[in-house]
Amino acid sequence: ADFRHVPSSPLAFPNFERSAVPMFGFCLVAALLLCCSSAPHARPKTQHVHVQSVNDITRFADKLVQLQSRLQLSRDDNDPCAFNAAGNDTYAGIKMLDASGKPGSNLMSLTNSGMWQWLGDYDECASIGHEVAQYCLFEAEYGAVLPEFTIPLANKTFHIPALRWGLCVPRQCNASALTTKVIETIREVIVFNSSLATAICQPSQIEFSSFAIVVIVLCCIIGLLVVVATVVDYLHDCVKRIFYGSNRLEGSGSSEKLINSYEEESVLLAADKNSTQKSSLFLELLLCFSLVQNVPKLLDTTRSAKNIACLHGIRTLSMMWVILGHCYAFYLILFRNIANTEEAVKLPLHFSFQAISNALFSVDSFFFLSGLLVMYLSLQQLDLTAGSFPWIKFYVHRFLRLTPTYAMALLIYWQLMPYFVDGPLWMGMYNNKFCDDSWWTNLLYINNFTPKFNNMCMGWSWFLAADTQMYVISPIVIIPAFFYSILGLIPLAVLLAVVLGVIATIVTVKEFPANVLSMYRSTSGGSTEEYQNMVYGKFYTRAAPYLVGMAVGYYLARRDRLKLKSFQLWTVGGWILAAGLGVTIVYGLYDYNHGHHYSQAASSLYLTFSSCLWGVCLAWVVYACTSGNGGIVDNILSWTGWFPLSRLTYSAYLLHPVVLIVYQGSLRQLTFMDNLHMAYYFVAVTGLSYASAAVLSLCVEFPVAAVEKIVLKRLRV
Repeated sequence: ADFRHVPSSPLAFPNFERSAVPMFGFCLVAALLLCCSSAPHARPKTQHVHVQSVNDITRFADKLVQLQSRLQLSRDDNDPCAFNAAGNDTYAGIKMLDASGKPGSNLMSLTNSGMWQWLGDYDECASIGHEVAQYCLFEAEYGAVLPEFTIPLANKTFHIPALRWGLCVPRQCNASALTTKVIETIREVIVFNSSLATAICQPSQIEFSSFAIVVIVLCCIIGLLVVVATVVDYLHDCVKRIFYGSNRLEGSGSSEKLINSYEEESVLLAADKNSTQKSSLFLELLLCFSLVQNVPKLLDTTRSAKNIACLHGIRTLSMMWVILGHCYAFYLILFRNIANTEEAVKLPLHFSFQAISNALFSVDSFFFLSGLLVMYLSLQQLDLTAGSFPWIKFYVHRFLRLTPTYAMALLIYWQLMPYFVDGPLWMGMYNNKFCDDSWWTNLLYINNFTPKFNNMCMGWSWFLAADTQMYVISPIVIIPAFFYSILGLIPLAVLLAVVLGVIATIVTVKEFPANVLSMYRSTSGGSTEEYQNMVYGKFYTRAAPYLVGMAVGYYLARRDRLKLKSFQLWTVGGWILAAGLGVTIVYGLYDYNHGHHYSQAASSLYLTFSSCLWGVCLAWVVYACTSGNGGIVDNILSWTGWFPLSRLTYSAYLLHPVVLIVYQGSLRQLTFMDNLHMAYYFVAVTGLSYASAAVLSLCVEFPVAAVEKIVLKRLRV
């Protein structure tokens, strides 16, 4: 069974006869973003400015302004980081001073999540010439400014949690010398922990490495293959139409069902061992790269009898939810390039924002879909073969299905992205040393067991590793479910109980809070890094929704035998329960985020069962949509317009962080963050992510799937 039936027909476009209903989904996303900013701003109360407060601010700001001149205008000839007016071009020195960051406004608008950021003018520093000057970014991370340091005012105390300072310095100044000098200078004003501060300087000239050149050549070869295959396919089609009246090459990949989502392993069911090959193997393989064949496959919206259409909507909306969450996370957590920090850190306090801060559940949606499909398709294969299953092909296909596209995305991120981006924030955020050391763990799908989660190459690829590890052990559940019917689900129930027990034990012992995002820079409870290493990225703690999905897959494969009857009260009650449960899971931490912290027992319960219960909510949605009780929800999720976007999910998942990093790393100045800006940002990132995903899918993902299928036919596997 292939959930994406692809006929050998010309280009097909979505059926928009019910398009008004699905567009409601887009309205929901837009409304969510706009509601986050809908809370009115309270008018500040009029206060008299205390003279002592003004004096405190003035003296402190004056000291900060003096820091830079003291730092760069030293007359010490032995100081490589100081501009000596007697020995250098005076105009270049003035431009260095001008290009360096300086304290500005908003000094007092700091919270424990804010930071001082004086980036300066990156391009002005670069215009001096890389032989003379270089741009360096000094960063004092959270904890570098000691907690006991405060800015005393007459009636309030401000804490400085972090500092980011862009400096234009002479080329001979290295990062180590600059770090030492900045720390020595700034200690006159701020109490400092030097072990948490460092400087990163722009390299004199970025040259393409040998490996990067190989990757570029590989991309050119693939692009050439696509062009040649498309031209050959088009010409061959014309010749066949003129002389033989046929408009497609017999035996080519055009009539084959395309396996174009990493969850769908339906190649096991689609192999036709009795088919004959009427064309040369070389031509068949070449035409796998043809856009004439692959574009219609991508855009096809035809439903088949066994097409579970609602899965396309769930998959696409979940991917958009992932992108939405990452849009905010990259601003607030990763790059932190925000001008209005005090206002930005209050966004999670809005009720509507809970859907964004809890976007982590979108990942559980994908685990659920993976478990559902692997059980459903495997049981169908076992039914066809009376219990005989090609287990070797089961694993080999999974590896071949995922790895080529994954490897290409990895090469783009690892080898080519450093040449895409240039900016002050880029230097401090990108470190390909992690990929240099551990790229092989990604291709073996064990990178989620990297000792430090934050040191993982392509950090978001932990999901692929965890999902593959669940896939590897899935026969433990599939085989008993086939041979022993309902009783065969006992191993599934046992595994689910074990998973929940492991989660409960870890989160209780480590005292993780209910809201994991609150652990960033937290001084109590477990740290974010501990949570990521022990819970977030491990398959044995993320398997609950996967197992729930397998249970739903069992039902879908056996529903003709189970014959579950539904009645109106059951349907209404199910929707009320599922909707209430989903809203509670996503929005239930609203009070917690406003300071009403839960006991450790309550936090442990939430962390233990929330992902599992989210899977239960999705289970009801799938059940209702496949049993005719979905109503408007089924109309939205089953809209044929989702089909092409659903096929791009895998590539969009791989590439959307690259789109985010390229944009964020290219910014020259801080961004004023509000939800109107983020709405435009989200739409742009989503569009660029799916556009780049289309290129990767049409050039690598779809052709590789077609090549695999042809090879399996030739080998009679």
